[in-house]
Amino acid sequence: VVPLFLMRQHSQLTIRPATETDQVAIRTLVRSERLNPHRLDWPNFVVAVDQRGLVGAVQLRKHWDGSRELGSLVVRKEARRQAIASKLIDTLIAGANERVLMVTAEAFAARYERWGFRRIEPAAAPAAVRRNYRIGSFMSITALFKLRRIRRLVILDRDTSASLRSTSINASA
Repeated sequence: VVPLFLMRQHSQLTIRPATETDQVAIRTLVRSERLNPHRLDWPNFVVAVDQRGLVGAVQLRKHWDGSRELGSLVVRKEARRQAIASKLIDTLIAGANERVLMVTAEAFAARYERWGFRRIEPAAAPAAVRRNYRIGSFMSITALFKLRRIRRLVILDRDTSASLRSTSINASA
């Protein structure tokens, strides 16, 4: 959950923690892009809202094995190319001191490097994230039957403890 002090306003766009009244709009937006439809619980989301209503969302899923996964990142088509996704991610992971993973299309993986995400092998990911990766990969393969393009998925890891260790090692050298 993002503290209220992290609420950010960008011209007519407001990035804020989701509220219960956002639940239906979040589900509708995530499902419109055929993203993982499970565990779309509003308390885990940060949303982008403008005069049209909810235009973007992202969540930090907290899994049963203790892992945290950035997921359900989506921006309405007519609101894209305005850096809304970047603002959502910035707000969601601001001050995040724990390891955060994500499953994304291989074609998009390089976009997340600026936040410290690096590609890892599925075997190196926690069990819950591996499960989402396998489900997503299976769903991507079924796209063949619907004559849609197959998206190869990868797992990205943002291990803040490793980056903090390397910073302290470099500082002492």
